[in-house]
Amino acid sequence: MKPIKYLLTGLMIVSGAVQGISQETAEPQRGEIRDTEFIIRKDRVLSLPRQLRVFEKSPALPPVSTSINYNYQVKNFDATLAPVDIKFQPYEKSFPKPDNDQTQAIVKLGYGNYSSPLIQADYHNMSNDDYTYGAHFKHQGFYTGPVDGINSAEDHTDLLLNGSLYRDDFEVYGRLGYERDMHHFYGYTVDPENLVMQDSIRQVLGTIKAMAGLRRVERTEPFDYEANVALRLFNDRFDAKESEVVVRANAGFRANDFLKGGINSLLAFTSPSDIYYDDIQRNYFKLQPYVQYAKDAFKIKVGANVIQENDIVPNKTKEFHVYPLLNLSYHVVPELGIYGSYEGDVIRNTYYDFIQENPFLGPSENLKNTIKNFQIDAGITGKANDQANYKVGFKYGDFTNMHFYGNNEMDSTRFQLIYDNNSKVLEYHASLDYTFDEWYQLDASAHFYQYTLDEIDAAWHRPEWEAKLNNTFTPDEKWLIHANINAMGGIDVINLASDSQRKLGTIVDLQIGADYSFTNRISAFIYGNNLLNQKYQRFNNYQVRAIQVIGGVGFKF
Repeated sequence: MKPIKYLLTGLMIVSGAVQGISQETAEPQRGEIRDTEFIIRKDRVLSLPRQLRVFEKSPALPPVSTSINYNYQVKNFDATLAPVDIKFQPYEKSFPKPDNDQTQAIVKLGYGNYSSPLIQADYHNMSNDDYTYGAHFKHQGFYTGPVDGINSAEDHTDLLLNGSLYRDDFEVYGRLGYERDMHHFYGYTVDPENLVMQDSIRQVLGTIKAMAGLRRVERTEPFDYEANVALRLFNDRFDAKESEVVVRANAGFRANDFLKGGINSLLAFTSPSDIYYDDIQRNYFKLQPYVQYAKDAFKIKVGANVIQENDIVPNKTKEFHVYPLLNLSYHVVPELGIYGSYEGDVIRNTYYDFIQENPFLGPSENLKNTIKNFQIDAGITGKANDQANYKVGFKYGDFTNMHFYGNNEMDSTRFQLIYDNNSKVLEYHASLDYTFDEWYQLDASAHFYQYTLDEIDAAWHRPEWEAKLNNTFTPDEKWLIHANINAMGGIDVINLASDSQRKLGTIVDLQIGADYSFTNRISAFIYGNNLLNQKYQRFNNYQVRAIQVIGGVGFKF
């Protein structure tokens, strides 16, 4: 028993000693701070053993040599074959035309108050690359009017045929047209006891026009040209007749991208007749040589107007005229530029020109051209944000035989021409066009005139100021809307029959129109004129229609 007791006692002593040693050598717990001693020796030097470097070069290898010779024998193989004749031609690929819009004809039919039918048709054939042709027809009538019913009716009919033949370098074109305009001389005071017969005051103007010409197709070539011959035959329901032949020829030469020049010419033979004159030959010939230089923001044009005319005018000093021509402009920046011009000319006037301006014109004693002794035009121009373009300036000119209108001394319902020997005109003008996001366009202009006259008291039937404001809206592809305002004022008039003078009221004409497309082929429209219902007069004693509205449909084929 004693040996077993001694053995157990010894094992307990050994296990206690081992446990104490294990506690002393156990790893410290995390975060425990232990005492540590660092020894830094400054006198210790680290050294490495020196290694030997080898500077011996690699031995050169002996050159490779051979004693073998190579011989090549070239033999000619002649063949008795004919050379191959290859013909080259460009490959023509057929590009089918899109069928999304093959519109060739447009027809409009409408009707409005004042018994006003509207018929309009346009046809254009451009399916062939070698030629094109087209036709235009329009008839619009107002068969009752603002004064005395049918006695103030009017209608207008236009018919035009045109065509072009294309060759590699030039185009041959032509036009043939007819115009018919019916008016009434209704500028009288209505008297129920004194009826005016419609046939006695009805005026019908008929005009036949024809033109044939030749011009270069590629306008970017160094040499450019165009020439045409025009014929016009005019007559009214009474005694006025006028025939005219006009020949135009223009040639230009481009030396380089900056310098070009040319010469424009016009030759006119006019034969008018009326109750006061007959068998008159009015000839007019004009040459305009010029040179133009344009580079970057600078542009200048220098030339002359050389005119020979044979109008019979009292106290006429010459028939041959030479006037200078000068135009220049410079853009300091795209947003701002300056321009100026100085020019003299002879403005050709015909009876047809006068009656297009005043359809109530009656017989006049003579027809005269207007001599523009000189005219200065200067101002500023520019653009803003690539959306708006503006122009502001003034004109000052000196004119001989400037024409005006007065009520005829024999019949106040008709007008006659009045000329002033020397007229000085100062004009202030401004214009603005603006486009916003392709759905709105604005076109506005304003003019103010000051006349200094020699032989007459006022600028009869010419406005002292005029303004235009045209708005176009395209909110989507189906709508097209127009809203325009035309205004003028300060119009002095004279009635030679009663020897009276007065000033006409201010004119403000509001016009609104809209087109709506139901499909690509069918649309509807409505137009309104004088929507402010003004009873204004543009010519003395001639009241215009009040509110006038016309609506209808349009078709495309």
